[in-house]
Amino acid sequence: MGPVAAFKVKNSYVCVPADFIDNYMAGAHGAYIKVYLYGLAAAARGLEADNETVAEALGVLVTDVEKAWKYWSDKGLIAVTGDGIEYGAAGPSVPEPSPAEDRPPQVSARDISAALEMDPTMRETISMVEHMLDKPLTRREINCVFNFMDWYGMDQSLVLMLFEYCISMDKRSFAYIEKVAQSWNRDGINDIKSAEAVIKRANAEKRFQGQCRRIFGLDRAFTASELKYLNAWKSEMNFSPAMVEQAYDITVKNTGRLAFAYMNKILASWHQKGIKTPDKIKENDRKDAPRGTKIDEIELIEMRRRINGDK
Repeated sequence: MGPVAAFKVKNSYVCVPADFIDNYMAGAHGAYIKVYLYGLAAAARGLEADNETVAEALGVLVTDVEKAWKYWSDKGLIAVTGDGIEYGAAGPSVPEPSPAEDRPPQVSARDISAALEMDPTMRETISMVEHMLDKPLTRREINCVFNFMDWYGMDQSLVLMLFEYCISMDKRSFAYIEKVAQSWNRDGINDIKSAEAVIKRANAEKRFQGQCRRIFGLDRAFTASELKYLNAWKSEMNFSPAMVEQAYDITVKNTGRLAFAYMNKILASWHQKGIKTPDKIKENDRKDAPRGTKIDEIELIEMRRRINGDK
């Protein structure tokens, strides 16, 4: 976006809209809030300013100002017109869930240097990430960390948890770490508590997969379709590895091989019947077993006579 020619406000009074405070402010990046309020005040006083002036006044990057206008325009709180920025544009009273954002942009070395100069926390975060990875970061990797904090709005503790989690899985590639960051951003993982919850769930799934791999005697990773079965058994049906082992034994006995679809039918049947322990399987088998026919004494004597060849 080019220079901003003017600010306008439709309302006859100057105030911060309650809708902005109630529904938009908490979920917005701090720099975007600064830009919104600066523009609102400028509009009330009839001032004009370009993006560079706004950035200098607020101590943020020019790219932050540009992204802020787009962000608030997408939310429906402002309109970017040929004459400038217009506040009071019609928009939803309750924010709609925002779609997944595009991949963060590459920021110039100059802008990153300016950001590091202004933000000691970001400098410290990059230094701590280098220590965790035991290597200096490349320019592209610094750009990634910058975007985690600037584009996704992660604070230092969340960025460090992201790296700690990925390193714990021996995933040190920034391409992988970026994907995890994008996933967290898309799913609203924006604080330590929510990150801890998603990590705990992922670790539980990983343990379950390892236990199942040992049960099946596999020395390979599961395929995508196999993982769908495993996730259903754990997350949807809430089965323990012991129950999966029972289903596996029955599957091999009846089919002679590892058959996920067959095993899934067994587990789905148990789930429907509320069978969650091996003891309950035996109890159910006894109930389902056909009752034997009682043989009276005369029939037993006759059977023995025929077997022995008696006349």
